[in-house]
Amino acid sequence: MTRAAGGEHVVGAAREYRPARLVGRRAELIRLGALVEAAGAGPARTVEIAGDPGIGKTRLLAELGDGARRSGWLVLRGRAGELERNAPFSIIGDALEPHLDGPLPAIADPHTALITERYQLHRAVRTLLEELSRPAGLLLVLDDLHWADDGSAEIVEYLLRHPPHGRVLLAVAHRPRQIAHRLRHALARAARDGGVERMELGPLTPAEAGRLLPAGLGADHRQRLYAASGGNPFYLEALAAWGEAESGPAAAALDSAIRAAGVPEPVRSALVAEFVALDPDQRRTAWGAAVAGDGVDADLIARTAGLDLAGALTALDVLVRHDLLRERPVGGRFEFRHPLVRRIAYDLAGAGWRIAAHARAAAALTEWGAPNAEVVHHLERSAKRGDAHAIEALREAAAASLFAAPAAAGHWLQAALRLVPDTPESLLVRLDLLSLRARAAALVGRLEDSRARLHELRRLLPAELVEQHAQIAGFCALIERLIGRHEEAHAQLLAELAALPDQDGVAARLLKLGLAAGAVMRADPEADRDWPAEALATARLHPDPAPVAAALAMCVMAEHMADRVDAGTAARLDEATAIIDALPDGALAETVELVGFLCAAEINQERLPSAIRHLERARRVAGSSGQSHVVAFLHMMLGTANLLLGRLDRATACFDDELDAAYLTGSTAQRSNALRDQCLLAVMAGDTEEAVRLGKEALACADEGRHANAGVAAGALGIAYHHAGDPAACIELILTGGGGPRLWRVDGIERNNWYETLAAAEAALGRPEAAAGWADRAFAHAAGLPRRTGLAHLARTHALLPTDPAAAATEALHAVRLLHEAGDRLMAARAHLSAATAYGTAGDLDSARRHFTEAGALYEACGAPAQAALVLRERRRMDARQPRPAPATTAGGQPADALTPRERQVAELAARGLTNRQIGEALYLSPRTVNIHMTRIFAKLGVSRRAAVADRLGKPA
Repeated sequence: MTRAAGGEHVVGAAREYRPARLVGRRAELIRLGALVEAAGAGPARTVEIAGDPGIGKTRLLAELGDGARRSGWLVLRGRAGELERNAPFSIIGDALEPHLDGPLPAIADPHTALITERYQLHRAVRTLLEELSRPAGLLLVLDDLHWADDGSAEIVEYLLRHPPHGRVLLAVAHRPRQIAHRLRHALARAARDGGVERMELGPLTPAEAGRLLPAGLGADHRQRLYAASGGNPFYLEALAAWGEAESGPAAAALDSAIRAAGVPEPVRSALVAEFVALDPDQRRTAWGAAVAGDGVDADLIARTAGLDLAGALTALDVLVRHDLLRERPVGGRFEFRHPLVRRIAYDLAGAGWRIAAHARAAAALTEWGAPNAEVVHHLERSAKRGDAHAIEALREAAAASLFAAPAAAGHWLQAALRLVPDTPESLLVRLDLLSLRARAAALVGRLEDSRARLHELRRLLPAELVEQHAQIAGFCALIERLIGRHEEAHAQLLAELAALPDQDGVAARLLKLGLAAGAVMRADPEADRDWPAEALATARLHPDPAPVAAALAMCVMAEHMADRVDAGTAARLDEATAIIDALPDGALAETVELVGFLCAAEINQERLPSAIRHLERARRVAGSSGQSHVVAFLHMMLGTANLLLGRLDRATACFDDELDAAYLTGSTAQRSNALRDQCLLAVMAGDTEEAVRLGKEALACADEGRHANAGVAAGALGIAYHHAGDPAACIELILTGGGGPRLWRVDGIERNNWYETLAAAEAALGRPEAAAGWADRAFAHAAGLPRRTGLAHLARTHALLPTDPAAAATEALHAVRLLHEAGDRLMAARAHLSAATAYGTAGDLDSARRHFTEAGALYEACGAPAQAALVLRERRRMDARQPRPAPATTAGGQPADALTPRERQVAELAARGLTNRQIGEALYLSPRTVNIHMTRIFAKLGVSRRAAVADRLGKPA
């Protein structure tokens, strides 16, 4: 951990930082005490304390720590520093330092410092907090969060999204006008979900403020001090210490500060006066402490100040006595009494003196063997242009932090670039730094910044380096796609290819593979060239086999998307698989993102075990080679493969990894894809309400970025709406999202899922002919593959059920057999349920019960108890519908239980007087669907008015 990060670790009462006494805040103290008392085994709560500098946030946190400690809790405290905002994990790492054996990232994987998937570190922190909370409880205090570095901010965001379980309370304090947007948004979202208790501290009352003033001050002077301070306790104490008399410079300046923005000038003058009163060595020691950083030892302060240790120690005694600095009880380390005091000291030191002081600090830390990340904090503020040692140190620190803390790495690389002289001899150094800078920006989600660096690279790179140009263009196209600019990515690759003199060389191969990847991802039916085929033809001209395998896989994907699957499709996939299996990991690492297309092709060809094997290998290779940009994609496909095999637990883990990885990319497109997968997972698990919520969030996320994947997000929401009982909304969303009846925007493996859902939705709306049309399309797309063909039979089951339940049962049996053959246990369970419904409708109750049992057992085996419970309810409904003596009939002569379960829900709400809109909100139905249900209810009950529905149901209106 950096020693200058400003954190403190409270493990006992003796180490607690003791700010000045707390005045007022009784209501806040009561609320804080209640939070400590209420903490239990559930998700952790967060208390957010916001307010201006000096308003009392730190004092209130100290009181919270005292109360928690009296209850036997462990209290850990970290404090961010204004001048160390780019030190990785400065606030989180320092808070946890007593419980770490090394640098914070090491807790994610003690065997390697390479953290490719940063969310693994975030999960490790969460796990550590849960362990530390046992048995008594844990309070984690993070003060001055507005100065948190990006790495710490990511961890806080993660903890707000995934709170630790146990007796854990997270307390954060910040200045609301200075906190980063991402943290403000995360806190606000968690507050909406009930996980954050927010307290915004206002000024003290005049009576409360009076308790901080010296006795004997006149009433007029008290009023002026209060007015100038605005009721801010820190300002009030500084002003009172500066001008205790009722006349003099303080009295003359007080009134002018009443409406001053920021820190009032009299407060600043009061703080400056504290330093003016010191002798030269004492001031130099204070300046040295300000440059060295809060929480450092006397040796570093002395070296930074340019003093011998004995003289610095003497000066430190005076500074502590004057309460400018405070000594921490353990470790012989010092910090300023308030961040504002340090800021004043740093400014007073003077720009030239600070440069020399940072240089002395860097030299001392280098001599003592301090971590490079501590040294470069000072180097970037003191090194001269052309300093090769500083440039290399900054680059090394950036490379070491690239995956665990890419924001810090990007900052140091930018600092190194400023030091590189603009000479031909330095071009390679500049290009290397720019390449790393672009990668760091992409890793942290600053995609526009990454794009700008890549374009700068393309401008500086000599024209004769055509292969390097092609590589950069390919990475730039990837960034463009993450931003959602598929057209720009295609145009840039096309322009780069057109400029090549050799259209079949290595550079052309790279560019054509990029164009092929874009064509497969966009699934454009109007594409003027078959880029996968062109990429394959060019790749075969070269000895390197990996690009050939990637191009073969893209051809397979394109054939599935365009319904051109034939015997050659399987042969091409066989060849690609053989090539990849023969490659060593080192060769695979160079094209791991292209291997993802092989796995996608295998999933489309329904070779799921092989796809999972390749995905697991690709994930290991990506991790060991630091290629985190493909992580979300690999997790997505791995989750899809496991979902198709009915392994809900594994699919859940993969999709959780995908979502956490997507959040870190900063790409709304990737986040939308991950939320869509979560939506479909919830559908298969039987949580329709959560599925609808996630589908809406996925669609909103795609719409926010105006991404092409909005269509598949809309389709997922449509599927969720169908299972929630809104078939009309389902059909509208699926057709809009899929690009029309052909569903050309939908991946081949999913298209028949959508057709099957459309058939079920049309049947639910009483349109069996339309349902049959979707079943025909599903058979046309099946390509002889067992899963797709099974889904086509299931679609036909829905179409036949209203008119010919016996034929529907036969279709359902075909679906059961084929889906079992494909290994899709979840859809096989759905087929069993459809068979049970068909047999029950046809009067074969024994067969119906057998299939109900099979469906329930499969759902239980897949880890979907909610679906198993649904099967049980359907079976009970079937049994309840068996002939009974003198069944009640409606005015229309139909049995009263002729209403479907959904119609009965709608009818009961209508009988209670709810409007169509209110019914829709209660049942997650569109108004159009409620209207359809009400029309059928009127017909079945033989009534024409809503008021009569209650009479037919035997309920009071």
